[in-house]
Amino acid sequence: MASLTKRRKQYYSRVRYIDEFGNYKKIEVPLRTSLKSEAEVRNNEVESFSATIQQDRAYKHIAFGWLSGGGRTKIVDQTITEVFEEYISVKRIDGVRESTIELNQLAIDSFTKQVGENVAVSKVTESHIGIWKEWSRKHHSPNTTNIYLAKLKTFFRFCYKKRYLKRELDIIKVDVDVKDPMYLSDEKLKLLFATDCVDTHYRKAFAFYVATGCRLKEPFEATLSGNWLIITPDVAKSHKTREVELSPQALEVLLEMRQRYDDRIGKSMHGSWSNSHDGIIDSYSKVFKKAAKQLGFGEHKFHNLRDTFAVRRWIETGDIYAVSKEIGHSSVNMTQKYANFNLRKLAVDFDSLNERYIQPRLNDRYGTNDVLIEMGGFA
Repeated sequence: MASLTKRRKQYYSRVRYIDEFGNYKKIEVPLRTSLKSEAEVRNNEVESFSATIQQDRAYKHIAFGWLSGGGRTKIVDQTITEVFEEYISVKRIDGVRESTIELNQLAIDSFTKQVGENVAVSKVTESHIGIWKEWSRKHHSPNTTNIYLAKLKTFFRFCYKKRYLKRELDIIKVDVDVKDPMYLSDEKLKLLFATDCVDTHYRKAFAFYVATGCRLKEPFEATLSGNWLIITPDVAKSHKTREVELSPQALEVLLEMRQRYDDRIGKSMHGSWSNSHDGIIDSYSKVFKKAAKQLGFGEHKFHNLRDTFAVRRWIETGDIYAVSKEIGHSSVNMTQKYANFNLRKLAVDFDSLNERYIQPRLNDRYGTNDVLIEMGGFA
């Protein structure tokens, strides 16, 4: 809220805000008048921009008519790059992860490279989005294009709320062919857990991921509390805490994975990246992809171990909401894809779950179990 104050016969409009230490601060906008009636009119105009002033802690981006040679008060044109710097500073104050900020930077960099770095935010329209979208179709996958579009949409919504844009842009994502998630059948899992082409440590690790549904980095970056793996918001992709209960076998494998990590991290030698944080963790993905290819599985990704966990849990529970919570999706809509498989097809691929879970499910009955140990995953 803006309030009037007077000093040396001149009126000022005072806007208060609270700094990061909880202290009240003030910004005074000179109204350039000694007449109270005129000051009240101008104060009302300052009031309409008080939210912007409080957030910026300044009024340098607002050209008040009485301070800029007359005319209507307006937001000063700023380039996309200038406003983006402001946007990122707000994100950092809000505690947004650095990886998310980097993704925003990639999106805006590719956008300004196509439409121009000096384009004023106020001049951006859907046609600029279209220009970038057409370029992105040729250089990115549809999923990557949509990820970048989501970041651009959030940024330009910020611009609209700050009144840098007169209207909110209508940003529409590109069409994506939705593919069913790829899982590993019982047959493939048995081959994976028994093959001699993969070191025993990695085989046990693969079984751990199938048993827990963890993403690649989570076992190394989450907090271990007893037999619970606590995946905190700074680690979880959904920014929400998730807790995974570990069986004695899974806990033993996790401790072995972490010990291997500790033994290798920071070692200085030829190919030292392989002993960096990302390098050590990425080795699990590389070994899995190589094994999948050698075993004739096709183009499987490491993430398919998590997909396998989700499909198995869907078979066991028939409760897509429970599965969504277990794997830490932010929306059950993301999990729904695991419920789209034909149960009779799953009965063929997961014979170990057929009699106890799939057949009763076909008759609207449910159950739970974990047969990974029986399959030799932790042997």
